[in-house]
Amino acid sequence: MADHPRHVILNANLIPGGTIGSPWRRAAEPAAHFVGIEHYLDVARTAERGLLDAVFLADSPDLQAKDWNAPSRLLDPFIAQAVVAANTSHIGLIVTATTSYNDPYNLARSFAALSAVSGGRVGWNYVVTGGDAAARNYSMDAALPKSERYARAAEFIDVVTALWDSAPADAIAGDKATGRYLDPAVVRPIDHDGKFFRVAGPLKAPPLTHGRPVLIQAGASTHGVELGARTADAVYSAHVDPAAAARRRADLRSRAEAAGRHPDSVKLLPGLIIVLADTEAAARRRERELIDLIPDDVQLVNLADRLGVEPDALELDAPFPWDKIPDENADAGSRGQRAVLLEYVRSSGADTRGAARLLASGSVHAKVVGGPDQVAGFIADWFASGACDGFNLMIDELPGGLADFVDHVVPLLRRRGIVRSEYETATLRGHYGL
Repeated sequence: MADHPRHVILNANLIPGGTIGSPWRRAAEPAAHFVGIEHYLDVARTAERGLLDAVFLADSPDLQAKDWNAPSRLLDPFIAQAVVAANTSHIGLIVTATTSYNDPYNLARSFAALSAVSGGRVGWNYVVTGGDAAARNYSMDAALPKSERYARAAEFIDVVTALWDSAPADAIAGDKATGRYLDPAVVRPIDHDGKFFRVAGPLKAPPLTHGRPVLIQAGASTHGVELGARTADAVYSAHVDPAAAARRRADLRSRAEAAGRHPDSVKLLPGLIIVLADTEAAARRRERELIDLIPDDVQLVNLADRLGVEPDALELDAPFPWDKIPDENADAGSRGQRAVLLEYVRSSGADTRGAARLLASGSVHAKVVGGPDQVAGFIADWFASGACDGFNLMIDELPGGLADFVDHVVPLLRRRGIVRSEYETATLRGHYGL
């Protein structure tokens, strides 16, 4: 464990154009800018200027309903983060890659390579998601059942980490006298023979001289919670209540300890949506303006996609159609994003249009709308209460909203002593205090 004071972990979630509504529609840049590398670099450089911990790139293996009406992450995340690595020096680089539609050897090699070229600034957000549409892109008729996806994921991660360990930091002998370059005493095969994978190894990749890439898990199902407690260095979550987040963090730490790990070895990082302006009134006006940029038909399609129903089952100016939502989707005991949205709708009494606007405002995550003092206070309060170890920052508009956060909120957090005044470490593992 790191011995420096605990600080709040802050990742910038690179959602092209921003999180709230359709910010790309009012931006000065052309529409194509938001799926290009310059946009990614703008965000990463701004995050590094603010001494944030990482830039996080989510990804999905197929086009989804929302992708037709807003810029999504069209660049391959490994290629994008490799370019970001070459143009930054300290910011962490988190790549999302699915265990359902990849091969462990290839993925282990790609992450090892990205770690080498970035100096150990790499994290892997491993996901098991991907429905039937994604499966059909990978020569499958349908996605695996959920339990089998998680069983595959558990074995997948075991194989990847074994491959990383097969070429340890001291793998390069570099003995010019004998001509021996790699040391056969430490570079060993893994000879894995499991239910899903047979992998001999060792990994052909640069040795991980900075340690393994940081492992990050997202998902709150029973399978996901168990996998995260056993394997993850950090867990992403969706919480709107600090007490619920604190319970999740305590449970995660307890499960990690039961798995033979130090409880501090896993961090809880909820998503946090930020709408920042000079005053709360100005921030709320900004939020409304961004949501108003989404056409009605797009709001309806996005809501239908989140609820798992057909768009023609919904009518914006009508009561919320509880009777059309399958029981398993309405289960408030689930902590998935759909369930959190439904809880919001139920508690607020929103109609269908209200539900669509709630979704557009990102209300499945914690959110703060206000001035710099309010935003800094929100972050500090959650952190001090033990609700989390940090946040995935989901900024309303990018990169401008992130620049405002760096210029006006980070100094307030620094005065509270919970963010760094300079980078003390050069790796993502170091930034996280792992």
